Amino acid sequence: MIDFRYHIVSLVAVFFALAVGIVLGNGPMRDALIGDQAETIASLEDETSQLQTELDVQADSAAAGEQFADETSTRLLAGALGEVSVATLDVGTPSTSDSQGIRDRLVQAGAALTAQVVVEPAWTDPQQVAFRNSLASTVASQVVGSTDDMTSTTVLAHALAQALMPGVVPVGAEGDDYAADAEERAGALFELLVDAELVSGTVTAPSSAVAMIAGPADEEAGADSAVYAEIAGVLGLYADGIVASSGLASSGDLPTAIANSPSASPVVSTVSTGTGYFGQISSALALAENIGGSVGQYAVGGESAYVPTP
Repeated sequence: MIDFRYHIVSLVAVFFALAVGIVLGNGPMRDALIGDQAETIASLEDETSQLQTELDVQADSAAAGEQFADETSTRLLAGALGEVSVATLDVGTPSTSDSQGIRDRLVQAGAALTAQVVVEPAWTDPQQVAFRNSLASTVASQVVGSTDDMTSTTVLAHALAQALMPGVVPVGAEGDDYAADAEERAGALFELLVDAELVSGTVTAPSSAVAMIAGPADEEAGADSAVYAEIAGVLGLYADGIVASSGLASSGDLPTAIANSPSASPVVSTVSTGTGYFGQISSALALAENIGGSVGQYAVGGESAYVPTP
């Protein structure tokens, strides 16, 4: 049988709770709750306004810095790379704007861009080791200075160097037998590397210097950066000057790999944060300094210098 007394008690309890809620909602507690919320909202609005002001100040400061860099770069870079033929080499997928920014500064410094080359992922892909070994064995006979004890990646790096800088041979190598057809061999080597999908891009004339432009890197990119450092070290045997520029500093970036490379560190200048707006100017100056015979490592912060000095 249904116990109506139970339901009556429940209904009374519900109505009592509603009555208490109405009283509290229209009384002092309502005022306290709304007052606290209003204060919180006002505080958050103040914080937001302050943050927006700080962002506006930082944006103005950044714009002023970029304008200053633009207006002073003409004096800083004027003639620094006059009549120097430069090949740019993208590794690790830098952004289009970063690569173009460095090329623009090189041109502003007087350089002639004679090659724009991209090192493709197949060059570092662990799944392509057997293919690279086979290709290196095939091309070794056409690479001046190639020896039996060279690794496949070293042979391919020499092939790339000779494709970009025909007629130039590393110290100690005999290149007289190849002098007559150096440019023809260079074209064939570059075409072979392109067909193998190890590189892409264009070569319009022989180069005498190299600007390597690295994409973003983290700790996991260390293995690839070590391969790029090897390429840089080999190119440094041929080029009159070479600089490697990276993004924000990390333990897996290209400058770190070059610093740890016995073959690259003595010949390759580096600019960490060199692909940024201001670092692009430093990259051009570092290349000019390297051509002059000095190897430098430039970075932001700490005791590091960011701008090469005359």
